[in-house]
Amino acid sequence: MSLVWEDFVDEVKQRVNIVDVISRYVNLKKTGKNYVGLCPFHQEKTPSFYVSPDKGLYHCFGCGAAGDVFTFLINYRNLTFREALEELAREAGLEIPKKEEQISTEANIVLEINKAVATFYHIYLNSKYGAEGKLYLKKRGISSEIQEKFLLGYAPLNPTLLLRYLEKKGFSKDDIIKAKVLYFVRDEWKDPFAGRVIFPIVNPRGKVIGFGGRSLTGEEPKYLNSPESEFFSKGKNLYALYQAKESIKKEGEAILVEGYMDAISLHQAGITNVVASLGTAFTSHQAKLLKSYTNKVILSYDQDSAGYQAGKRALSLLEVEGIEVYWLSLPKDVKDPDEFIHKYSKEEFLKFVKESKPSLDFLIENTLSLPMNFKERLEEIIEILTSSILRSKNILVQQEKIKQYLPLISKRLGVPEEGIQKEIQKRIFSDRSYKRNVKNEITRYFGVSKTEEVLLGLILLGINNSQIKNMSPEDFSFPLYQEVLKKWRVWEGSLEEFLNLWDEDKRVLIDRAISSGEEFINQEDIIPFLWDHFQKLRIKKEISRLIEELSKLDDPIKEKELMEEIYFLRSLLEVKG
Repeated sequence: MSLVWEDFVDEVKQRVNIVDVISRYVNLKKTGKNYVGLCPFHQEKTPSFYVSPDKGLYHCFGCGAAGDVFTFLINYRNLTFREALEELAREAGLEIPKKEEQISTEANIVLEINKAVATFYHIYLNSKYGAEGKLYLKKRGISSEIQEKFLLGYAPLNPTLLLRYLEKKGFSKDDIIKAKVLYFVRDEWKDPFAGRVIFPIVNPRGKVIGFGGRSLTGEEPKYLNSPESEFFSKGKNLYALYQAKESIKKEGEAILVEGYMDAISLHQAGITNVVASLGTAFTSHQAKLLKSYTNKVILSYDQDSAGYQAGKRALSLLEVEGIEVYWLSLPKDVKDPDEFIHKYSKEEFLKFVKESKPSLDFLIENTLSLPMNFKERLEEIIEILTSSILRSKNILVQQEKIKQYLPLISKRLGVPEEGIQKEIQKRIFSDRSYKRNVKNEITRYFGVSKTEEVLLGLILLGINNSQIKNMSPEDFSFPLYQEVLKKWRVWEGSLEEFLNLWDEDKRVLIDRAISSGEEFINQEDIIPFLWDHFQKLRIKKEISRLIEELSKLDDPIKEKELMEEIYFLRSLLEVKG
């Protein structure tokens, strides 16, 4: 974003009184230079929520919630930064500048080009020249209605046909290249999808953000996706989610399949709560995306060993999100849902959906039936159960899993329950011991600078922890980190483009922060501890500042106020351990 835009954000902050804004939601009482009240972000009886009008900041010394007036609205009212800025700008009587016209225009152009490309491929499929693609879809049993619903297409071998179509629509060659739909290489135009059946990939808002292409000639790879960009990441999207989202909400569950054709064939059969993972290994981003629509997912992956392993990975990521996961096991005479629905019927598929088992039941039963020796089978089952227990955050759920599955495993394997339970508890303790060591290392060696470095890295990496991702620049003591966050909170490009904004000496420090963040980004049990450690450091710093201020005072009334504040902060440190 431009400097003008960042200056505008600062001007809004200066014009808006943070006390006036927060007072609409919290009953504040003046105490010295600050205001205090009961924290709106956690339950408490003694006020620990402080607002400083001089600094334009709030801080709860109880739960650690902190930030500026934007952060408060983002967290309290669940607004985006843009929404909070627009509201406060109106309140301050300021007109929002046209933010980054170039970036905004480029984004719109890319989306418009994608839409035009999808339309062209679809038109070409339905022309006499698209016969090869049409024949393939006919062989796969895909109706014209479904081809229309999913805007399926076919890419001509001659890329200049698409080029001329886009130019007639008013798009420049430079914009076409930037959109990465065509490439100009050695004085020749290239379409990476030439000769492929096209599956437009649509985001939940209905915008075409990328494409998948299926080879018809045996060319590798069989399936090709659009390159990664700021608009498209196959690991952050789900195929058919736009068409399935309302059905998922209505049914209260989603069916997760592997491939485009699995999803399309099931939708054609009238089973419309189906999404696919874009032909890639299922990711934590996709799990979080599904979580925003449902708490129950039924896995219907391919029947081969690769599908089984992919299903186990998806299960682990979905369980981390607290999603209830079931496993749909199809007959051995079909390889995937696409083949099943064409061989059998919608009613028979729905019967298997209804009979799908909790995933842990399936994995244990399946392992018991595999051709393994006793030692291998016991090890595999204990690992499956232990991993599932560790992914459950709720200790009651952990205990329930042990209680539910131990008798079954004991009976089937002829091993005493006590022995299995002892081994599981040993592994759980080993995992907790590792986490305890990490926490001890943070406590002993992470001062303010190192902790801030990790937190900034986590923010740049897109951490989902709301307390960390919504930190304000003033939460950091290092000026560079403040500067970075000021730019980042209004940045809409990719991380790589953001890093290119900085001089080499500053970029080295930002890269180091990202590397530090990468060490913790997947340690979901450690991140809250890291945040709590940061809060303790801040409280200690505030105590030191108040003691220094106290040493300079001669006013007995103000001395008493500061002493009470210091006492309160010290008592909070004791509570936090």
